[in-house]
Amino acid sequence: MVVTISRKVAVMLYEEMVKQPDAPSLAVVISGNRSKDPEEYWQHLRNRHELEELLSNFKNPERDLKMVIVVDMLLTGFDVPCLHTMYFDKPMKGHSLVQAIARVNRVFKDKPGGLIVDYIGIADNLRKSLSKYTLETIREVLTDINEVISLLKEKYDIVSSFFNGLNYKEWKRLSPEELSKLTAEAYNRIATEEKKKIFVKNFVALKKLYLLASPHPETIAIKDEVRFFEMIKKMVVKYSTTKIREISRDLEYEINQLISRSISAEKPVDIFDLLEKRKPDISVLDESFLAQFREMKYKNYAADLLLKIINDELRVRMKKNPFRYKSLYEMLKELIEKYNVRLVTTADVIEELMEIAKEIRRKQGEGEKLDLTEEELAFYDLLSSKERVFENYEEIRAIAKEVTKELGYYVKLADWSKKDYLRARIKTALKKILVNTIDARISYGEIDKMASEILTHAEMVYVYGG
Repeated sequence: MVVTISRKVAVMLYEEMVKQPDAPSLAVVISGNRSKDPEEYWQHLRNRHELEELLSNFKNPERDLKMVIVVDMLLTGFDVPCLHTMYFDKPMKGHSLVQAIARVNRVFKDKPGGLIVDYIGIADNLRKSLSKYTLETIREVLTDINEVISLLKEKYDIVSSFFNGLNYKEWKRLSPEELSKLTAEAYNRIATEEKKKIFVKNFVALKKLYLLASPHPETIAIKDEVRFFEMIKKMVVKYSTTKIREISRDLEYEINQLISRSISAEKPVDIFDLLEKRKPDISVLDESFLAQFREMKYKNYAADLLLKIINDELRVRMKKNPFRYKSLYEMLKELIEKYNVRLVTTADVIEELMEIAKEIRRKQGEGEKLDLTEEELAFYDLLSSKERVFENYEEIRAIAKEVTKELGYYVKLADWSKKDYLRARIKTALKKILVNTIDARISYGEIDKMASEILTHAEMVYVYGG
């Protein structure tokens, strides 16, 4: 929220901000009358219903409106717990100033407090205003920096203890290859799911305290270390197939809006720097690429990364062709469960993942031997599940090709799967293909049912799996 001095300044700020390519969705909230005010104000003047709708959107962190510029409005009696930053460009004092700051200082989910950006100098007025309040009220408005620093040190000690003996403080001076090896070794220190959860929770707490204390000298001293911890946390989240991703997202609900860009923008290191090769086409799980995981020094990192790659690969393939890949996906889920509770060793997990990858390649290769595209193979597998209806697999192959060719025109149309008339036309075309081939073997009702199944499968192939 931007608190400014006049309607003219508010409109000027708005017009300048909307020109920026990365500007957040924003609105101006001012009072006025279209019959009396200049035309430049008209778009910002709202009736009661329009204002209520705008403010309802602003209170909801899931909606688009992220910033409002206000003049003499919304500073008292307006409750918006998710508000995390207030910019002051207007002199204020007394009860109004205290209430305005209280707007932004509400705790909300993982939001520890608010951020005040003072452009005009309100500190003296704030001290005078707070002198009239009880100590308890003052604590609700202001946070004792000494308490924050004490907690900051505590969380820093916990997080840094994961990397005792690891020379990570000079990470910025390393080459990409050296940095990739360092981050892999750091990741390897967080071997179990329990350690990962503890690390993520404590790091997010550290980030919150860092935010509250900045730019205190204690935060400046650990800035680069916090950036390094952020990289490791992002690697943990990126390569996780468990609930750690959800834990991290819940804990950091608002914090990424608050934290300095110099920390949150740090990206995890690319695995291909570690493997010292250019990115291969891993859509087919290249043999030489996979073999390097067996040789990697950091086994926990290797296992988690390979598991993530194969899990993502199978999830994509499952959307297009569950008939072919369901058994492998279930095998992978069972392996993940065993690995998470350490019923299998890291080395065994890597070997089993290699076998699953080989089986994915084999199953994909079967389609290539049949001279079928990925889409044709998906329909071939669906029809093969009803093999009793067909005379042989060559007939199934021919129908799969014809179905894919027939669908080719329709799937290029926008929102084809949501338009009833297009779905009806597609289903009619599919029934015609089936009638011409198997009309004498099954009833028309069964043909109609099979056409519906093919149409539903087409959505999986072209819409959800595309």
